[in-house]
Amino acid sequence: MNRRRSSLAATALAGAAALVVVLLVLLYSSAYTVDEREYAVVVQFGEPVASRTEPGLYWKYPFIEDVRRLPRTFQFYRTGESDKLKDLPTADARKIEVSAYAVWRITDPMEFLKVLRTVENAENRVIRTRVRSEIRNVVTGVDLAEAVRSTNRELTYSFGSQGAAKEEQTVEGEPAALGEVTSIEIGREKLTERIRQGITARLTGEEGEPTLNRGVELVDVGISSIEFVPDVRRASFDRFRTELESYATANRTSGERLKQEILNATEAEVQKIEGDGERQSKEIRGTVDARNIKEFAAAITETGDFYSFQKKLELYRTALSGDTRLILTTDSDLLGMLKRLEAADAAPDPESDSTIAETAEAE
Repeated sequence: MNRRRSSLAATALAGAAALVVVLLVLLYSSAYTVDEREYAVVVQFGEPVASRTEPGLYWKYPFIEDVRRLPRTFQFYRTGESDKLKDLPTADARKIEVSAYAVWRITDPMEFLKVLRTVENAENRVIRTRVRSEIRNVVTGVDLAEAVRSTNRELTYSFGSQGAAKEEQTVEGEPAALGEVTSIEIGREKLTERIRQGITARLTGEEGEPTLNRGVELVDVGISSIEFVPDVRRASFDRFRTELESYATANRTSGERLKQEILNATEAEVQKIEGDGERQSKEIRGTVDARNIKEFAAAITETGDFYSFQKKLELYRTALSGDTRLILTTDSDLLGMLKRLEAADAAPDPESDSTIAETAEAE
């Protein structure tokens, strides 16, 4: 009897435990939470029946209802290399490549799940398609300058050679190739606003499209980059390089001209300075020579015969030095002087003893 009671108690305990487990499973399957960064849509047999847009704890029928979660935050779409708008012609026949971006969000999770189902599907079917289509419609109707500029301000990309380039082109009579400013009537900012309005109109069923609430909203759209197609890019680069080379040539020519002008001016200044110095030197030298001659003449006048005699002695000393033979005429002053010197040498010395004795005898 005790065994039977024990068996019944164990069975009851096991059943209670199983019931608790089933209740916990049912409770876990019935409860779900919604985060503040997401929406939740309750789906019954594949069809959405309720949406939860506020964060909190919610309940659903277990096993027959499921919860699909959708992002509440902004979604960012950006064109990649595969879906970039290539070979896009502008109104002035310029082929360009355009990359764009778009910011969008889900506003009605019920309608979004009914129509688009997933975020990837919404991005591919709605955002990507309409962004590309609207950009193509707007950009092909305007000139390239309207798509890349917003104002008529003067361009300043001269690389420091714009002045030389303009001078060179003025000489050659050619118009400037760089720095041309096209009058901007629309501009990139207004074009971007047109694109955004066009996409919004298509999403809300305007512009001739059937009204269909897709549960999405376009927050922002823009053009991230505009480039020429590769062939045009290479041609533009070659043209730009050619123009810069012409600017460099103009600068070099101008520099050589300025260099020669500076050298010529410097040479002229040097010659002027040298000429003035030579003239002043000659004037000073002439003044000194004149003063020397004047003083020399005055000295000659003062010394008179002594100076002449001194000069004659110097001449005789020079002429009679060494083994020198002289042929003199009888009227030569030198011969007369030599004779007087010989007579003086032959005359007795008045101070000698013999001379004194002869003088005494004579007395």
